[in-house]
Amino acid sequence: MIAKLCLVLSFLGLVACQATPTQITQAPHANINQLLTVSQFRTPLFYLEAPLYDPEVKEWIPQKFLDDVKQSIEDTINYPYTDTQLRLALSQKLSRDEIQQVIDFYQSATGQQILQAEQSFRERVNLENDSSALASEVIKATLLSTMLHTIFASSVEAVISRLDSYECLAIRQIPGSNIGLLMAKRHKVAFMERQVQRSLANLYLNVSESDLQDYLKFSQSPVGQRYFKARSEAMRSIGSEFGERVAEAIAPALPNCVGSFKISR
Repeated sequence: MIAKLCLVLSFLGLVACQATPTQITQAPHANINQLLTVSQFRTPLFYLEAPLYDPEVKEWIPQKFLDDVKQSIEDTINYPYTDTQLRLALSQKLSRDEIQQVIDFYQSATGQQILQAEQSFRERVNLENDSSALASEVIKATLLSTMLHTIFASSVEAVISRLDSYECLAIRQIPGSNIGLLMAKRHKVAFMERQVQRSLANLYLNVSESDLQDYLKFSQSPVGQRYFKARSEAMRSIGSEFGERVAEAIAPALPNCVGSFKISR
């Protein structure tokens, strides 16, 4: 029971980010808007859905709740203020010329193949294959793994903290639940690592080696490095309120209690 409880509590830690933007020449919002659209900039945030497809999570958590969480993640990512904050962070990091170079790459044939692979990650999230050496180099150069680690870590902290704040959750009526919560806190890093690996292991499985080579070349170029660093910091800059919105959205689906009787909404 404690092991199952640990899994459930760990799973609930799903979504927030932090950082502070630094200054650079501000770029026009029109270019930033085009960059956000052309690069499908928010796609990596959807990798936060990875635990929803984890067979162990699906075994112990009702599908209706998983569906509610998925919808909450999508609603939060598509929240208009998310784009406002991303535009601000990027405009402080990239020049107009750099923005245009990134747009040009993603509009190229190689860029389109990369975007298609990143958008369809759900199709490959549970495959047994591991990333090729080339794909691993790309993931490292684009700071994707580092960015997701930060997002997942902040998510776990935000939601476990929220669980601690509830005085009347039915889960607290389960014998050993306090021990389970402590275990969830202790093992959250391992859970996070697993979900990041599941998100990325087969991300570029269907991308040709030549396209991956071209993507790696762009990623390692000066403008590529500036862009991916800016992307990573922009994602974090949307702040803890991102996680708070998700936590508030899924709260009604959490079990609550009245007196000594537990109820599920």
